Amino acid sequence: MRQVDFYVHDDCLSQQSVLLLARELQQHCPAWHIAIYPLLEHEANALGFQILPTIVINGNTVAAGVPKKDWLLERMKECERADRQ
Repeated sequence: MRQVDFYVHDDCLSQQSVLLLARELQQHCPAWHIAIYPLLEHEANALGFQILPTIVINGNTVAAGVPKKDWLLERMKECERADRQ
């Protein structure tokens, strides 16, 4: 299954931006499972995330912060192309 996970600080201002980005991605890529995980500081540290938000595609960290939608869509399409090869 193709998956994008967003890890954010719980109640952080960027959480709203991530929610909007996740909704837009789901519209463009309905076959993907997209999840958002609000974390407390100790949870982020336990997972090894130095910066939140962190974006993970299929288990691989691809970005920290809130990237542009087009950039993230391109990473997702790269994963799809790699799956077909």
